[in-house]
Amino acid sequence: MPTRLFHCLFLLPVVLLSVSCQQGDGGPVMKAGPTVTVFGGYGEVDYRRGPVSSDLQWLVTAPSYNMGSDGTPRSIDDRVTLAVQSPSMATWLLSTRITGRAALTLSNSLQAGLQAWSDVPCLPMIEFPLELDVTMPEVQDQAPGNWGRIELAGTPARWMVLPHPGGNLARPAIGLGLVSRPVSTNDSNRSARLAIVTMDLVTARSMQRHLAGLASTVALGPDHVDAGDGADGAPGWTMLFDGTSLEHFRGFKKQIMPGGWEIVDGNLTLTGSGGDIITRQQYDNFEFELQWRVEEGGNSGIFFNVTEDKDYVWQTGPEMQILDDDRHQDGKNPLTSAGSNYGLHAPMQDVVRPAGQWNTARILVCENDVTYWLNDVEVVSYTLHSSRWDRLVSGSKFNAMPDYGRRAHGHIALQDHGDVVSYRNIRIRDLGASSIPPLGE
Repeated sequence: MPTRLFHCLFLLPVVLLSVSCQQGDGGPVMKAGPTVTVFGGYGEVDYRRGPVSSDLQWLVTAPSYNMGSDGTPRSIDDRVTLAVQSPSMATWLLSTRITGRAALTLSNSLQAGLQAWSDVPCLPMIEFPLELDVTMPEVQDQAPGNWGRIELAGTPARWMVLPHPGGNLARPAIGLGLVSRPVSTNDSNRSARLAIVTMDLVTARSMQRHLAGLASTVALGPDHVDAGDGADGAPGWTMLFDGTSLEHFRGFKKQIMPGGWEIVDGNLTLTGSGGDIITRQQYDNFEFELQWRVEEGGNSGIFFNVTEDKDYVWQTGPEMQILDDDRHQDGKNPLTSAGSNYGLHAPMQDVVRPAGQWNTARILVCENDVTYWLNDVEVVSYTLHSSRWDRLVSGSKFNAMPDYGRRAHGHIALQDHGDVVSYRNIRIRDLGASSIPPLGE
């Protein structure tokens, strides 16, 4: 797909020749011409009514050769043309012209977005058609199927990488937003979203490379270029507890949060008997992080793939142990010490901090592969339903629990073991549905 999308690279020799011919004593001249052009409303197709995702392609060329509205070549200049085209309709649906500096800025923003996605584990590389959603207020005033070609000559276009989505990451994507802002103001509130283009990561990577290459062949343009919102931060994280709300949790086999669990100084703290709590949502593949702290002699645990058809969370879900190793008797056995996969896998290193101090826990579930980190150190790694897993379970107390560790999805649970324990900065990255059918179902 990337090769097909960017078949216009044969224009590069012409590009370089054209740029050199436009050089004068004062350098390249930025000629006048429409900055944004939108086409639509042909026949029964109205691109204001939602995403279009049939046969769309990116087209990136430099210099731009689209004519002016009078059909003359007076609008030819040495900026990069960035367009979305429909081969079946033989037309460009959206085209913009940007300077070399803006192209380089957009390329860098795309690169940052792609790097953030590359840090996401268990990521499915899914390709899908481009989606174009036109939201131009100028277009909305015209009748459906009737608005044809709109040129916005006096309004500069600003492309920006949209912020990463939260929630399910089953279809990783990067979105580019086309924003219009009047030249006479720096007030971002005056901006208007003109269009959104959503693409898969393969297409985004190809786009980024082409922009970076073409940016050096045209005039840089003004020194100041608004980099836009960018794509800062890692994609897909959802805060389950930010210190103010417990909306993402409820009691095990209950629809509300039980008593005994309270927000104390911004921490989720078990202060009395309340029972185990679980996430309202269930997860298949995920990356889960939190910080925990126990009082002296304290014991608790994090469970996953928990279901509510048994009496206790530990009858279905594997556990990452939370413990004061120094004072609790379970700390004497590596298989039940802090950071262990309780009763089955001992931590590879002893990195737990003393009671009263905060520890950082991370659990990654990618299909059947499970990894635990404690204080940024990998401490446990195992594969569910492998021959070694089956052997360990059969030799443990879990052998008497036929549903233990057999579910491919479920809730994440925090345990009430009767001891004071606190949690904070609880977040999850949903990595999508498992492709492995659950055992025994």
